[in-house]
Amino acid sequence: MAPASTTCARAPTRYGGIFDYDAKAERLRTVNAALEDPAVWNDPKKAQELGKEKKSLDDVVVVLDELTQELADSTELYEMSCDEDDYASLEAIEADVAAITERVEALEFRRMFSQPADPNNAFLDIQAGAGGTEACDWAGMLLRQYLKYAERKDFATTIEDETPGDSAGIKGATIKIEGEYAYGLLRTETGV
Repeated sequence: MAPASTTCARAPTRYGGIFDYDAKAERLRTVNAALEDPAVWNDPKKAQELGKEKKSLDDVVVVLDELTQELADSTELYEMSCDEDDYASLEAIEADVAAITERVEALEFRRMFSQPADPNNAFLDIQAGAGGTEACDWAGMLLRQYLKYAERKDFATTIEDETPGDSAGIKGATIKIEGEYAYGLLRTETGV
């Protein structure tokens, strides 16, 4: 049975922490022990997989350890600064907390995009389907929308294929979108 949440008394016990720190820390210890064994290098493929897993685990466990220490240091410095009415230190702590917040947001982003394909590039296919001129016009609007979205995200786009509509818009188009997490951001863009 999962332990009760330490941050919310009402949280059901079946929900773990969003980063599952304990399990990842234990797995990191296991992976590190396996990598320290000289025999692991007899199987280069397994050694490479363990190296990738170690990097992935380090990105959570080590970062969370660092953040925990930084928060503890900032809390201690805050209490000392309040006792001494040291406003310059309080401003420095505020800047430190802003930097910590950015790192936590980056962790949350990685948690949301944790599927193996998420960091990859994407192909987007738009088809007008049935509906005549209006469907072709709508498909053309969608093409412009996705191109502008990619531009705002600083993604590189290439129109691989485009078939113009009879009188307006497009019958279909395929776009290659290149950029960090392009697939992760666009993987739910499906529909009719």
